[in-house]
Amino acid sequence: KFDPQADAIASRYHNSDYMMWVGGAEMWGEVYLFSMCILEEMQWKRTRPVSSAEFFHGALELLEKDVPLILVKGEGKCRALDERVERFASKITDNLVVIDPKAYALDGIDDEFRWIMAPCVVSTLLVDRLAAHFEKYTGHSLDIRRYYRQFDY
Repeated sequence: KFDPQADAIASRYHNSDYMMWVGGAEMWGEVYLFSMCILEEMQWKRTRPVSSAEFFHGALELLEKDVPLILVKGEGKCRALDERVERFASKITDNLVVIDPKAYALDGIDDEFRWIMAPCVVSTLLVDRLAAHFEKYTGHSLDIRRYYRQFDY
């Protein structure tokens, strides 16, 4: 289900000079991992990871019409912060992408516990699928590093 969206995201933004990645609460770890480890370390892309709670303390001033902002929404108590970022960003940038784990079924998981499992869903979407599409469009292997573990430092 996510592959068409992942392909569209990677094909549109693989050449971007800069991307903002936003997520809060239980999604912060997934957003940080993907933007820093996958996009910066493995794809050499400049990103600005920021939590939804911190977005309105500086990062909002960096958002412009042509700046991609990828928002990963959570399902827990802090979802309102993600929705606030979404409302703001939709007025500023033409490049807002929302990834929402609520769009994915979690059979056998009660709704009250979805927020606990949602990071596992998002990790699969980003690290397993979106990363592969970025690799395809950039032509840059996820295994190649410029400096990391290349020599002693």
